[in-house]
Amino acid sequence: MVGVVIQAYRFALDPTSVQDQALRSHCGAQRFAYNWGLQRIRANLEQRGGRAFLRIDRG
Repeated sequence: MVGVVIQAYRFALDPTSVQDQALRSHCGAQRFAYNWGLQRIRANLEQRGGRAFLRIDRG
């Protein structure tokens, strides 16, 4: 018998002003990187005419 256990934890953050500034900076950088990657994927799909390909290198 196989069971699945789902458990979650919730934490409250109380950063100092310096830590808050660092967290906001990191979140902004993450958002920039995500949007940059998403733009690259969309441009690639548009170039291929909307067809997506999955390439698996077998080395």
